[in-house]
Amino acid sequence: MRRRWGIAILTVALTATLAVPAAAHEPATFRVTITNLTANELLTPFVVATHRGHGRVFHPGRHASAGLRELAENGGVGVFADELSRRRGVGAVAVAGAAPVAAGASVSVDITARRGTPRLSVVGMIICSNDGFAGVAGARLPRHVGETVTVYGDAYDAGTEINTEAYADLVPPCDGLGQSGTSNPALAEHGVIRLHAGIQGVGDLDPELHHWSNPVIRVTIERTG
Repeated sequence: MRRRWGIAILTVALTATLAVPAAAHEPATFRVTITNLTANELLTPFVVATHRGHGRVFHPGRHASAGLRELAENGGVGVFADELSRRRGVGAVAVAGAAPVAAGASVSVDITARRGTPRLSVVGMIICSNDGFAGVAGARLPRHVGETVTVYGDAYDAGTEINTEAYADLVPPCDGLGQSGTSNPALAEHGVIRLHAGIQGVGDLDPELHHWSNPVIRVTIERTG
């Protein structure tokens, strides 16, 4: 009798599982809107990713990945997006924007999240910097359709390149004079991700023109489906 009851209970459990509507397992959809809050800084398009626990995309206090270094130093948005698409624990990856994002401007992108990837991160390069980026790490996605969550992101230093603030070491279109397209090994810095100290005026960049205060981006996440 015990075995029969066990089989009966298992059969009921399986039937209940199979009876769950397919829609319950479909990915949720979100509209992500990112606004550049700086006064004068240009930002690259943003890499947006859904993922498991906090810190899957970047983690202050740890070394930047090769893809994040490429984004933070050279504006390699596609390189970082490709790296994340192959990273364990990351769900969907999308890019918001197709051109430098001016101060005060916003860009949006739609992204999905399956069960088990309830968090979202956003990363975009601060163009007039050696290896600075604006980021949000591990924001929790809204749970209900129509619900909106707004979070703010600070400026970070990837810790991968010395902050020379020299035009020759910056990517276009910083003042239209940037010349760098690849990393310079002579400027390599083996540091960790940390809050950016801002423009210090040690090179060609004018601290008055390129100054920023945190937060540098606003991220609005709306669940649309």
